[in-house]
Amino acid sequence: MTYPPAVHLLRDLGFRSSRHGDTSTATLEITPGLCDHHGLRLGVLATLVDVSGAGIALAAVAPDWIATADLQTHLVRPLTEGVVEIECRPLRVGAKRVVVDAVLRDGEGRFSGTGRMAFARIPGSATRATVKTQDDREPTRFAMDGGTPIDDSVLERCGMTAVGPGQLRFDKSPYVENSFGTVNGGVLALAAEAAAVSASGGLHEPERQARDIHIHYLEQIGDGPVAVTAEVIRDDGAGHLCTVRIEDRATPTRLVAVADVLVV
Repeated sequence: MTYPPAVHLLRDLGFRSSRHGDTSTATLEITPGLCDHHGLRLGVLATLVDVSGAGIALAAVAPDWIATADLQTHLVRPLTEGVVEIECRPLRVGAKRVVVDAVLRDGEGRFSGTGRMAFARIPGSATRATVKTQDDREPTRFAMDGGTPIDDSVLERCGMTAVGPGQLRFDKSPYVENSFGTVNGGVLALAAEAAAVSASGGLHEPERQARDIHIHYLEQIGDGPVAVTAEVIRDDGAGHLCTVRIEDRATPTRLVAVADVLVV
């Protein structure tokens, strides 16, 4: 099976990546629909971190597969135009867990943020994608071609709808699925970021922006729909710290991820 399919968020984001040995580099072009009032959305950066980190982790464990267990993304400076570049390296490749570190830079090479991911190592039979044995000695290049650039709104493109302050809903559609047939981890991070900004008053105060996210994935989304709820638990000079709950509202309702998001 080819993943992602022809119409999918990852193709519309248009990643370009290369790998040599234990290092991968990926770029993403910044378009208006990927930005808030300050620049590239933190949730889009988290998606880039997740996909890029997964690529280097898969190269390390092939022909096994991986599932994201934990994801952190920290934005140091706004990214407003051009491209963002991410470089990933594995910190540890274990029998059950892979940890990958990431550094984010703008198009001029300036340090702009960091990321860190932990992946559970699982059998290759768990995915619907084609599993290949990869040769780390050979440099590889990969491009997400065939998509439609996101010039409108990435939240709307993913089907996310605000239903109240700090509350979002969206369906599990083929557009946001991962290779397991559940929701892509970066999409959940994007939803958590948007809900946190809303909870902190960002719908009415557009100067607010999410800068830090740490999300733990507990279970996979089943049938959906997905319900995201954020609450401000600390309000001080550093900003609003929000806790976010992501639930699968199938019967019965299940908690599938939790996140902490700092909005400044």
